[in-house]
Amino acid sequence: MQGSQGSNSNPLVRRHWQLLLILAAGILSGCSEEPVSTVPLDGTAVGTRTATPEGQSFADIQPGRDPRIKHLWAGFLITPEQLQSAQQAPITLNPTAILPCTDCETLQWQPGSPTPTPPSRALGTYTPADLSLILQIKPGENSTHFSGRFELDSTTPLIHPGAGVRLTFQQAFWKDLPLDPLPQPLDFTASQITRGRSQERSWTLPFALPAADEFTSTLRLELLLTSPIPPASAPFQRGKPLPPPAGKLYHAAIWPGSPTREQLFAYRQTIGQPPAWVEVEHRWDPHQDFPQQLANRIRESGSVPYLRLQLAPDQLPSLAAGEQDETLRSWTQGIQRFATPVILAVAVGDGDLQTQQQAYRHLMQTLRSPGNLLWVVELDEQDVETGVPWAVFPEKEWLKVQLSGDPSGFAQVYRRLTTLAPQVPLLLGGLDPSSEAAAAWLQGLETQQWPQVIGWSWSLNPEGIPSPAAQSWRQHLQQSAPWLGEILVQPAYSSPSPAVSPTL
Repeated sequence: MQGSQGSNSNPLVRRHWQLLLILAAGILSGCSEEPVSTVPLDGTAVGTRTATPEGQSFADIQPGRDPRIKHLWAGFLITPEQLQSAQQAPITLNPTAILPCTDCETLQWQPGSPTPTPPSRALGTYTPADLSLILQIKPGENSTHFSGRFELDSTTPLIHPGAGVRLTFQQAFWKDLPLDPLPQPLDFTASQITRGRSQERSWTLPFALPAADEFTSTLRLELLLTSPIPPASAPFQRGKPLPPPAGKLYHAAIWPGSPTREQLFAYRQTIGQPPAWVEVEHRWDPHQDFPQQLANRIRESGSVPYLRLQLAPDQLPSLAAGEQDETLRSWTQGIQRFATPVILAVAVGDGDLQTQQQAYRHLMQTLRSPGNLLWVVELDEQDVETGVPWAVFPEKEWLKVQLSGDPSGFAQVYRRLTTLAPQVPLLLGGLDPSSEAAAAWLQGLETQQWPQVIGWSWSLNPEGIPSPAAQSWRQHLQQSAPWLGEILVQPAYSSPSPAVSPTL
């Protein structure tokens, strides 16, 4: 079935194409934030949509100035009557809301709202009539099986079949209750989409439909079409961070506050490659969920998110006592849903050692996502002398030392750490790239003076890396063999059929 043709504010953009996609379920990223021309989504929706510039196509937008990955978000409401009809024959649906988006995980949409909030700007002009979902339902005893496909008809090439398309379930609700787990994402290459048609596929949601005469609830689906398919690089691979090969080193960056997309891409352009991970401080709040928007932004820039959890001393007793477990479980679900690598770190602080260890142990044991999460314990150089309990702390996977001064006194610190934890990878960080000691530290790293060290982080200011230091660091990355800007990943095992949740 062919959807209707969408409007376009740019009359020179005349490419018209039709994309048939298959429904089933991953990951996300962004769109342009600097409009060239804008038009309303439709007559009632809030927000704007941006057309491609004159003489340019979607593929002409350069990475760095604009993120590489583009999303089209769509929200569907399937009524009880439609659910019943779909068991007899395929039905065709248009989305209740549709939106090109950047941080798609942050969209908050409720039935009856014309568009999610906050409004977002992105390449492409779409209306709900431009997207159709054709599906049929096969109820099961503990789950519901769907088969279906998408039709997308637009004159603006936001989603481009030649670049590959990823189809993702973002959220699903039944009786206003979230469904979990969701199906895995599906990727479609150009060869799988011919003459506007693709093979029909099936997917499973973890709930059982009631008897036909008992339909009283609406099924709500929120879906993403992403183009191009995210590259097979570490920030986009499902899995857990790994140490680099012997003789190699990761380079990373520490940002104050929450870096913007422009700051992250500016550093990448200046240096010539993204850092392996981006470290940011995150103040722990037992009432807030995993910061999905921040993690998306870092991943979109080409780096793995590294969150340094800042816990106040008065939070530790309640954390150790399990009083914050609801938030920890929510974080676990968010990290599992994020799917690609995440690094979390806790820093040794002042106060009672036993309380700290009890709190951190409970934190790390409860907030677990073995498929993609890695835990780091951070020490100051002054902590190393008294750091025996942390060096042998069983829950940590990597250790990090925050440095100061020149490397002349680091030999003793290094010997102590490697004696206490001979198999634990070590990270170094905390120095200004413009400092006089920077060259000496780099020489020690590049000549493998400390072979158990696997990574290094620059401490940046809000303006990024100063120009002279940036030129020097760019030369090191181009000339020195040890440095890696892309983290290695242990692929996560994923079942083709997600486990079924209990019947709701």
